[in-house]
Formats: sequence, structure tokens, C-alpha cells
Amino acid sequence: MTNPATKTTPALSIVRNKRVYEQIAEQIGDMIRSEQYRAGDRIPPERDLAKLLGVSRPSVREAMIALEAAGLIEVRVGDGTYVREAAATTGVMPWSAGADPGPGPLEQFQARRLIETEMAARAAVSATAGEIQELEALVEEMARVYPTLDDFDDKLGFRFHTALARAARNGVLANVVEYLWTLRDSDMWRHLRRRVVTPDNRRQVVIDRREIVAGIAERNPVRAKAAMIALLDRAERRYFGPDDEELK
Repeated sequence: MTNPATKTTPALSIVRNKRVYEQIAEQIGDMIRSEQYRAGDRIPPERDLAKLLGVSRPSVREAMIALEAAGLIEVRVGDGTYVREAAATTGVMPWSAGADPGPGPLEQFQARRLIETEMAARAAVSATAGEIQELEALVEEMARVYPTLDDFDDKLGFRFHTALARAARNGVLANVVEYLWTLRDSDMWRHLRRRVVTPDNRRQVVIDRREIVAGIAERNPVRAKAAMIALLDRAERRYFGPDDEELK
């Protein structure tokens, strides 16, 4: 008779709620590995996948970026999205071993919207003259170097937004903003930027950030906040909006 005290507990794994983009990427990844989608096959466009799966297009876009970063698909601008050669055997999702891949770009961006709009308003009240000069100098440096960048990783953007957070006089806020911007140094973000960032986008970013600084220098919280909202609205449309017609 087995002694209950010596009975071993079966191995269990941690249960967690998966994000929508993970679930979409896993479904499509499984179809690629089982060769329902074969090498060279064209993946349906984001709009069609969103309808088929009953999810938002931004969630589908995140899933496509995850699959691209994992090496399962490739985007051919002006043509469509295709299964890569040997994807059925070589592509590995970053969470295939049960690990949490963390918040995707859309979730990170939503957090920025909640935090950085109020941060800009606070900075308009609390920034010192030296901090305003620092922000102005960063914007002018962006205006000089952005047109020449081959890989738009936006390190100057990191410096600008973390300086803005410090000017808001809240250490917790500054730490959160720095964390959110650190998350942008990922394969998913690199692939996303490569797909959507253009020279015109870069010029508009400089214009928007210059307007944020103007509101802060004017000590006008309403203007600074409105400028940050405009910046984030444009960024959201660029990264996650229904603008993938050329990728169909």
C-alpha cells in the first residue's frame, strides 16, 4: 500500500492568460509547421485575418510581426506576406517553451498613451530652464540626424522622452517611461519599424516633438498635452492603423 506521505506530485506548469497576438501567432505558426501553409504560400492580408478570427487588425499586425521576427514569414512590400522557406522546421516562437513573451508593441503603446500625455502636461509646470534647453537641443539634433539614419531605432527619442519624464518631477513616472522605451529594443519592434517608418514619418516626429517642447517652454500644460496626444495619435495610426493596403 502506498504511503500518502511519500506520494510525489505530478509536474505542473504555470497557467497564464495568453495575449491575443500570441494566440493568433500560435494558430498561424501551427498551420505553417503542419504545412497547411507551405513555403512560398501567401498569408491572407491582415484585414481578412481579423475578420476570420474575430479580432482587431492591430492584434493581427502584432501577430504577424511576431511570426516575422521568429523567421516563419516574410513581408514583401507591395506584394504581400509569404511563408519563408524551411519555416516549418526552423521557425521557433519566443514563447514556445512556455515562457511569457511579455507585452507586445500595442500593449506597450497603450501604456505610453496613458502615461506620457499627462507627463507632458506636468513638465510644462515643473521643467527647469535647463531641462527645457535640453529638450530643445534634442529636437534640433533629431532634425539634423533623422534624415540620414539607415535603421530608425530612435535612440534620440528615448533620450527625449526620458528627459521629459524627469522634467515632470516624478521618479516613478520616469522609471516607467524608461522601462517602456527599453522594451522597444526588441526584434518585434525592429521589424515593425522596418515595415512602416519612412522619411516623412521622421520629419513629422520632429515637428510633433518640437510642438511639445514649445508648450512646455510656454508653461502651457494644455498645449503640451495636446501636442503629445497628436504625436501618439499619428504613431498609433502608423504602427497599428488600417494602412496595410500595400502589404496585401
